[in-house]
Amino acid sequence: MMLWRTIGLIFCFTGPSLASTAGLEIDLALRKSMEQVYQGHYEMAITSARELRADFPGHPLPSIIIAEAYYELIYCETGHITSQEIWNVAERKASSYDDRFFEAIEESLASSRKMRQKPETVALGALYAGLARGIQARLFTFRGEKINAASEGKQMRTDFLEAVARNPSLALEAGLGLGAYNYYADILSPLLKVIRFFLGIPGGDREKGLEQLRTASEHASFVAAEAQYELARIYGLYEKRHTEAFQMLQKLSEQYPENALYLLSTAYQADLIGRKDIAAEEVRKAMNAAKTMDGVCRQRLGKVGQEALKRLQ
Repeated sequence: MMLWRTIGLIFCFTGPSLASTAGLEIDLALRKSMEQVYQGHYEMAITSARELRADFPGHPLPSIIIAEAYYELIYCETGHITSQEIWNVAERKASSYDDRFFEAIEESLASSRKMRQKPETVALGALYAGLARGIQARLFTFRGEKINAASEGKQMRTDFLEAVARNPSLALEAGLGLGAYNYYADILSPLLKVIRFFLGIPGGDREKGLEQLRTASEHASFVAAEAQYELARIYGLYEKRHTEAFQMLQKLSEQYPENALYLLSTAYQADLIGRKDIAAEEVRKAMNAAKTMDGVCRQRLGKVGQEALKRLQ
């Protein structure tokens, strides 16, 4: 999923007010639209975000929300989701949602470029460009497109660093992307590190990346849930800190009880720490939640839930 992580200057956006001296403030309507993504209601989020374009003309966030929702639909359709594991690996390299996903990414980047042309919104424009590129980098990583993922990740990092340099209050929101970049760039295989060197892609810092993700997951205004999921995924898949992964995912599932992906992820981590009773309970919740999700997710996750419950009983 979703691939897919301080305080400073006052900023504003022409149109509905988005001003803050203590981090990023998002209009309630935009926040509710993104919450629909976290709840697993992707088509609903796409519809609401499209409607919000009229209220927020030229703002990148509606298109970013649409891209995020399409990424999740792509993941449901083509991701490696089984009765005992959820990996950020595509089983197919193309999806019926691809064209709409890339269109939303381009629209968000175009809006971000316009914001970066104005001194009063240049920092926000860089932040939103970083968010859009982060979603696109996540898709390339998901599909094993290493060169594209590395190139997009490099540009994402540049955008976030510019945003924070111009407005330090955006550091928490940038922490999702910068944290993920620092972590994964540091744990690359030796071969991929050679590729990174020849492409001129900056190195990372595992510990710094983990800390940035932790901070974003606890204090970010807009990307906290995504940072929490990414950090839990890292703990479970790479760090083998299954108890912490389970605790984070359980909290996320309680916050978004209609997202079957969160619930299944919680169940699998519970199983890994020897709590099959909790795992079975979370799978049952996932099966019920899947019934409320969009078609491709409802069918895929409902079937996986049935298979997982048989395995655990």
